[in-house]
Amino acid sequence: MTAPAGAEPEIFPTEAPAPGWLGPEPIGARITWTGCAGIILEYDGTKICFDPFVSNPGFVDTFFRSAKTDRALVERKFGGVSAAFVGHTHWDHAMDVAVVAATNPGAVVYGSKTTTEICRRQGVSDQQVHTVTDGEVVTIGPFTVEAVASQHGIVPLAGKIDVIDLSGKGMPRAPFRWPRGQVFSYRVAFGGVTFYLHTSAGFEDAPFARQQPVDALVACLAARQGTPNYFGRLGDQLQPKVLIPCHHDNFLKPVDEPPHPVPRLEWPQFLDDVAALTDKFGTRLVQLVRGVDSAF
Repeated sequence: MTAPAGAEPEIFPTEAPAPGWLGPEPIGARITWTGCAGIILEYDGTKICFDPFVSNPGFVDTFFRSAKTDRALVERKFGGVSAAFVGHTHWDHAMDVAVVAATNPGAVVYGSKTTTEICRRQGVSDQQVHTVTDGEVVTIGPFTVEAVASQHGIVPLAGKIDVIDLSGKGMPRAPFRWPRGQVFSYRVAFGGVTFYLHTSAGFEDAPFARQQPVDALVACLAARQGTPNYFGRLGDQLQPKVLIPCHHDNFLKPVDEPPHPVPRLEWPQFLDDVAALTDKFGTRLVQLVRGVDSAF
């Protein structure tokens, strides 16, 4: 299969990884990278999602207009989920989550107090939101999910005007003004395997230090440059068998277009970092196709 016009096949392949990418014996699970930091895990009849965001407003809509979710797209991508876990409330992680809740009335949104409050302000009921704390463990069907306090990566310039807390009574005036809130990573166990979703490129030292090795690490590539020894720290603590990149596509472009790299991706440096993990731990790079289920 050839890459669509405009795509970069080394960074964004067009074929799903071959069977056996996590282990020789499939467990009957599926993973989907939906774009940006979004991940869906499906196992034993249950689907959960992380940082569900696909609306991708363009530059003008992001900075100068009120947030507008592509409801039909969100319903199509995240229908049937039993829970949504949010790493933090910047728009590129949380802007669509209220519609995910509305689309799935039995689902619960898990995240910081900023996450749950911004959902309430969009009409999500108290029964569908839950504020997590560091170390809290919740069970959703076959999934056991631990919330791990973390930090955001350092974004040049944007960091100087970043909104941290939700204020006032209404919604932020534009997606760019959505607050960060507290940041979480999530550790997920199911079917005898463990995933660690590190969807922002910073660390909270003590919570991260308690983590044990995992089978698969889903790691944010955006804004990682400001975190010293980013992949070295992830590797030394988690010793992953597999590394799956996320948050490396340009989220100002529509998801129905071929993916383009996020600014300052520095892909060759990333490959060097992966090679170092391979030498030390045997870690293998697995690249998912945006929007395509991959079985394992």
